Amino acid sequence: MSIIQIIDTFTFYGIDIIILALFTAVITQVLKKTILKKVKKKLITFLPFGLGTLFYAIYAAIRNMSFYYLVNNYTSVLEHGLSVAAAATLMYVLYEQFVREGKTEVSATEKVITTLIEGYVPKTNLAAAAKAVARVLECDVTGNGATRAEEIIASYADSDVSEQDIKLLSKLIIETLAHMSVN
Repeated sequence: MSIIQIIDTFTFYGIDIIILALFTAVITQVLKKTILKKVKKKLITFLPFGLGTLFYAIYAAIRNMSFYYLVNNYTSVLEHGLSVAAAATLMYVLYEQFVREGKTEVSATEKVITTLIEGYVPKTNLAAAAKAVARVLECDVTGNGATRAEEIIASYADSDVSEQDIKLLSKLIIETLAHMSVN
């Protein structure tokens, strides 16, 4: 990341969002390695969203010295909480990719997708599924990338993965990649 990209990120999100996102990403990683070690990776994928929103709500209540602020401004709190969650997810995914060993050379997009679909797609098909989804999303000129990504994930996914999970996962992939392109 260049210095200009870092400044743009702070301008786009704000320092409080970035700090909370970093805290959320760290807590997610700690929970994943300790308490949630045996939890399905599907749930871990969405953990930063829950924690990020929760941490922002706590921060907003403390900053405004009122729990009523959360009730009166719930849309703003949810919006900022989801910003924390999106930035935390991006940080978490990037961290996961730098920690992993023995990876073959793949694009950043494929690395992000691989991390997000892990737990939904068997390990034997993980690289192929990530590559196919990345190819579809990178070459999407028709606007049907999300639908095609869902179809690809569904074709590679474990049999116990629901259609709703696949739709949410596809949206999460697109959101995370969109945030990557902003940065």
